[in-house]
Amino acid sequence: MLNELLRLQHKNPKKLIGLMSGTSADGIDACLVEISGNGIKTKINILGFDTYPYDERTRTSILEACNPETCTVDKVCYLNFHLGRLFAQAAKSIANKAHIHINDIDLIGSHGQTIYHLPMLHATLQIGEPSVIAQETGVTTVADFRPRDMAAGGQGAPLVPYVDFILFRDKEKGRALQNIGGIANVTFLPPDCNINDILAFDTGPGNMLIDRIAELVTDNLSHFDEDGNLAAKGKVNNNLLSSLLKHPYLSKSPPKTTGREEFGKPFADKFYKDAVHTGIKDIDILTTVTAFTAKTIADGYKQWILPKHHISEVILSGGGSYNNTLVKFLVQYLGPSIKVCPISNFGIAPNAKEALAFAILANETISGNPNNVPSATGAKEAVIMGKIIPGNPQQPP
Repeated sequence: MLNELLRLQHKNPKKLIGLMSGTSADGIDACLVEISGNGIKTKINILGFDTYPYDERTRTSILEACNPETCTVDKVCYLNFHLGRLFAQAAKSIANKAHIHINDIDLIGSHGQTIYHLPMLHATLQIGEPSVIAQETGVTTVADFRPRDMAAGGQGAPLVPYVDFILFRDKEKGRALQNIGGIANVTFLPPDCNINDILAFDTGPGNMLIDRIAELVTDNLSHFDEDGNLAAKGKVNNNLLSSLLKHPYLSKSPPKTTGREEFGKPFADKFYKDAVHTGIKDIDILTTVTAFTAKTIADGYKQWILPKHHISEVILSGGGSYNNTLVKFLVQYLGPSIKVCPISNFGIAPNAKEALAFAILANETISGNPNNVPSATGAKEAVIMGKIIPGNPQQPP
């Protein structure tokens, strides 16, 4: 096994697959990438990307497992292995799509599916059993990244800032890498920065509230507001927006992280019920929560970044970057002095970024490089995140 790890460490370039399922729990993002080097010398060439949606039963099971009122230990136990098989299938599918045999893949980096995240208690749980992934693909798999950062006193998030630093640092521009998944998170890279200069935190909810309100508005006919078309038809209710902006998370100082525990279904359902009770139209509720996500992003910058730094450009990624109404609000709240552009301008599909990130983080793990950012997570020191599960390339899956 040690010989295989040494071989992987020194092989250049490597073919890796990154796997990610976010808090929206809508499917598995799989990114196939060729990586040369490691650390700040990392070079990437994306060979393929796709999203493999969960069937309705699996998605429901995930959301039930995330809710303490509907979660049971036996459900989590089964779901861990079920998702492991689905993640393995996603890895094989993306390799097949790129016309590359799975045996020619050197390494898989899997984030898994977050079930519960308790940053202040330094506890987190991601499932999608990596032993199943390694067994069914035959490929050495690196997974379970967050616990090591937590063991070092961190919040286990955000983890992508390390990758943002590798790929997007610039000698002259101050860049904000804004991902809008279920939760929205930003990495700010000052001009000509080193890794200790990074400022990163969760700005608040991303698509999470929008998706749930879209379900309620459409009687579950849609799980999200495609392109923001529904929200575009409504108006922002300023009183409702003001009440949302009083959420205590928003006034916390970084490092900070949030999740479904604060902005999930219970919060969304109560908020929707209260808003309807006051006579606000369904469509205006959806428009207002869309504006809320944009406002929390802009306010996060104004509160924690802009007092000391200048932002030259905001680079958007994640599913929320496809929501035209959300992006329109964000541009409005940021003002004309800050350029906003999609990550696709840099050759990366918006939904591919986090899957790509876990491929790069896995490469750093194998290379023996610390791959957390203590200034972002609050960890006491830089550590090597990820558990390594050896594959069996001699035995074709």
